[in-house]
Amino acid sequence: MKSINRILFFIQLYGKQLQKKWKSLLLLFVFPVFLVSIVAFIIVTFISPTSDSSINVAIVDEDDTEETRMIRSFLQTSFSQDGYIELIVMPQEEALKKIEENQIVAYIKLPKTFTDSMYQGAPLTVPIVGNSKRPSESYIVKELVESLTKYIESAQANILTVYDYARKTEMSDSDFQTYRYNAFIEFTLFTLAKDQLVKEEVITNIATSSPANYFALSGWFIAISIWFFGFYELLKREEHPAILHRLHLFGVTPWQYSISRIIVSMICSILLAMISFTILMRVLDIQLYGIDYLRIFQYVFLYGLLLVVGLTIIEVWIKSMKLSLLLQILFLLIVMITSGSIFPSIYLPMSIQQFLPLIFSNEVFSWMVDIVLEERNYAEFASLYIKAIMGLVVLWASTVVKKRWT
Repeated sequence: MKSINRILFFIQLYGKQLQKKWKSLLLLFVFPVFLVSIVAFIIVTFISPTSDSSINVAIVDEDDTEETRMIRSFLQTSFSQDGYIELIVMPQEEALKKIEENQIVAYIKLPKTFTDSMYQGAPLTVPIVGNSKRPSESYIVKELVESLTKYIESAQANILTVYDYARKTEMSDSDFQTYRYNAFIEFTLFTLAKDQLVKEEVITNIATSSPANYFALSGWFIAISIWFFGFYELLKREEHPAILHRLHLFGVTPWQYSISRIIVSMICSILLAMISFTILMRVLDIQLYGIDYLRIFQYVFLYGLLLVVGLTIIEVWIKSMKLSLLLQILFLLIVMITSGSIFPSIYLPMSIQQFLPLIFSNEVFSWMVDIVLEERNYAEFASLYIKAIMGLVVLWASTVVKKRWT
């Protein structure tokens, strides 16, 4: 009971301390909003996708037979419906010139022996000349041509089986040529059309598909991070060692005034965060249910608690105020960067991305994006509550151990 009374006393004391710093509170509210607005505008400018993102590929048909004209016509029709790859027929000299001018990604060459190789069952070779200035897109074309070759070879096996049986009949040469061509058309079109030439997997990057909403939410997340940090630092008091010693004689422990400071900074920050979040949803015209606001409140609470507990642990173990503040700022930056709010997680190195789900800030922000922007109708809090409990236990153990050492 005495411990609770002492915590309530320090909560009241810290509340009065905040009232005396109303000018600093006003600056604390305005500064993150101003800073985030500028940074978000710059990031959106660089990350927003361009309107023309198609891959231009040339096809050089040196064989120029009915069969190759049919294949290239089929490919042009298929890719035009997709909208991401544009296939253009042109001579080899023009294709080389356009590669030098960086107007096409690559060109595909159908050699003179292409049709004969098809009918004779010989291995098909389709040369590709890529653009060295655009290696990633050239690699896509390479994969595309390899898929095309595999599908045609599959049709080739069926065609050769039909030819073998057709030759055993009393069919004339002219009838056989007509039958061979019709079989080629039938089996090739069937094989190419029975499945997707390139298996398509749509990966939605919400940062580029809806940049305004995404970076508005990111800016709000950065702002609340600064508010949690700012309120916590405003409550910092440099007590004289003699006063601290006297407090210890009265039974006051570092845990009691540390948890009181955490509670006050949490209450102020969460209140400001939820009010600003509600306003943001109205501005962006995003409709959320009451349960969604409750979920966001829990994520804000857990995120703020873990963040402030981390700041407190640093302060408990680092005696120098300047060094402690430097490490706290570094901790805050790491938390915000790994969250994906400053830079979307998809743009971070792959070696880092695999560890991001283990970091509480990334987990919280990912769930916020899912609920607000992707209309996720469920949420998971178990791992965050476990981390919060572990953080409080570590903080309590740190205050106990540090007290005994001093």
